[in-house]
Amino acid sequence: MEAAGAGSPAHGTRGSEGNLPGLGAATVAMVAWGFSGILVALTTQPALVVALERMALGVPLVAVMLTVSRRRLSWQALWLSVPGGVLLCGDIALFYSAVKLTSIADATIIGALQPALVLFVARPLFGERVSFTQVLWTLVAVVGVGAVVAGSGPKGTDAALGDWLAAGSMCCWTGYWLVSKYVRTPHAGTGAKAALTPNEAAGEALGPVEYTSGVMLVATVAMVPVTLLSGEHLGWGTQADWLWMALLALIPGGAHVLLNWAHRFVGVSVSSVIVSVNPVVAAGAAAVVLGQAVDAVQVVGGVAAIVAVSMVARRAAREEPALAAAT
Repeated sequence: MEAAGAGSPAHGTRGSEGNLPGLGAATVAMVAWGFSGILVALTTQPALVVALERMALGVPLVAVMLTVSRRRLSWQALWLSVPGGVLLCGDIALFYSAVKLTSIADATIIGALQPALVLFVARPLFGERVSFTQVLWTLVAVVGVGAVVAGSGPKGTDAALGDWLAAGSMCCWTGYWLVSKYVRTPHAGTGAKAALTPNEAAGEALGPVEYTSGVMLVATVAMVPVTLLSGEHLGWGTQADWLWMALLALIPGGAHVLLNWAHRFVGVSVSSVIVSVNPVVAAGAAAVVLGQAVDAVQVVGGVAAIVAVSMVARRAAREEPALAAAT
């Protein structure tokens, strides 16, 4: 979004010196993604056209990332990035379409349900230890986020369709999250997947720069037929549109690098709760930029969500190094 399994050396659990920066990176990514809906809403272009042009603007950033980091994108790395790229294409296409049809609040509250889905699959897929306390705090975070976004902003032109699109976006995002976690998990140089990994000799996972670059390229290519088949009019838009799309490529796009790096150090059940608070950021930004009101219930819900996420992250920072040392 990496020690996938708390207390499992085979999954690369790191000590507190790696865990705390990972939590910080996930938090910064959460704040950056909170502005995605605002930037999309500010554009005048159709949703899928915005998505395609935003992805196209990200291609030069991919080249810059690879050049500055002195890394290369191998065919093996690109192959490993295909599932994540396709899922990211679905997430962006559906979310941008949802934001154009319904309110940012409605679109983001559905995405806040992601931690509940992740908790159900984190243990069987990655062997993560999910405690009862973590489940409770996760529920508090989800309820708090729901209170923040439930009543904010207008309902949009087609709220029902927008809500269904947001639900599809949430499913694609959860799939992208879990696939990225798997690809970014170190393996001990055994198995078919490890043989495809560029750093197989060291038993390392695919690097965050290579993986994010591959995902962005795959998602951009996948977005082309999606946009053309939609029938939406391809146009250049205004200068302001290109400014908002450039910011979309730079800020939320850069957050993907941070989270893919954080996957190496933070379990998905923890990072998903952190990022689930991005609707709180979105609601606050909508109040300032779009003039959407924030009432007392939303303020209380936002505080509850932030406290809950802080408790989950604080517990993870203390327990994961101890569990790793004990195994």
